[in-house]
Amino acid sequence: MKRALLLALSVWLFGSAEAAAQAAGDAARGQAHFAGDGRCLSCHMVDGRGSSTAHELTWIGLLRTEESLRQSLAEPVHSPVVSSAQTVDVVAYLRTLRKIWAVDPGDRTRDIAPASGNVEFFNRPDRDAEERPDEILRALKIPVGSTVADVGAGTGYYTWRLATLVGPRGKVFAVDVQPSMLEEARATVKRHGLGNVEFVLAQDDNPRLAEKSLDVAFIAYAYHEFADPESVMTSIGRALKPGGRVVILEFAKESTIAPASNLHKMSFEEIRREIEPLGFAIDQLLDFLPVQHGVVFVRKP
Repeated sequence: MKRALLLALSVWLFGSAEAAAQAAGDAARGQAHFAGDGRCLSCHMVDGRGSSTAHELTWIGLLRTEESLRQSLAEPVHSPVVSSAQTVDVVAYLRTLRKIWAVDPGDRTRDIAPASGNVEFFNRPDRDAEERPDEILRALKIPVGSTVADVGAGTGYYTWRLATLVGPRGKVFAVDVQPSMLEEARATVKRHGLGNVEFVLAQDDNPRLAEKSLDVAFIAYAYHEFADPESVMTSIGRALKPGGRVVILEFAKESTIAPASNLHKMSFEEIRREIEPLGFAIDQLLDFLPVQHGVVFVRKP
């Protein structure tokens, strides 16, 4: 009776074990279709194989979520090459494509910007349109109940959003080296009626976060101001739980219209060159951002 009830519950939740497996997709089967009947390599290139008449896909798994890949494959240009039944398998395969070009080693050449206290800029009316915070947080899929550190919290622009996202069972540490910014963040959190935020006055070389305490370290437009980035990132690495992530947002030095001076921008290569050697690897790229880099790192095994 108990076993039958569990089986019925499984069928209700997943349709069946077979349906659940199908929903997850079979990457090997998807690869076979991609390179064979799907004729995808006649247009796309993967790791040096195929054609360059369409997008290079070697790192597509870093750029696209499962949902966006599924939507792309549903476009008329892919039909009937990729049927609806084959989509889940091809998506599973594309999600495994995560290889990215190697970064050139080298010392840091940029100047470190001083910590900014520009409250007016942090609270500018058009910030939502420029930064797309809700879209960013949706793409990160931070689970309810997570523990997140908003490192360089500033006026709490992302702090309250993160606190709302993780819910009462979750926790957010608002971290900043400037007491005045922590007071601004505290006022923002209070205004939104949130009680799951702890405020941490950091040191230039130490964010003061407990070891293996974080699911996500969220660093928005603050990394470029770290006085001692190597020490801070090393500490953040220790503060991550197994599987924890570091999110870096920076205005792109490659953009001429980003609302910041070059001192307060970073190039993609600079971000990688400084952070990867400290034991991190890229896990996701938020490529939908208009004038920013959004790079998600995990600790290397």
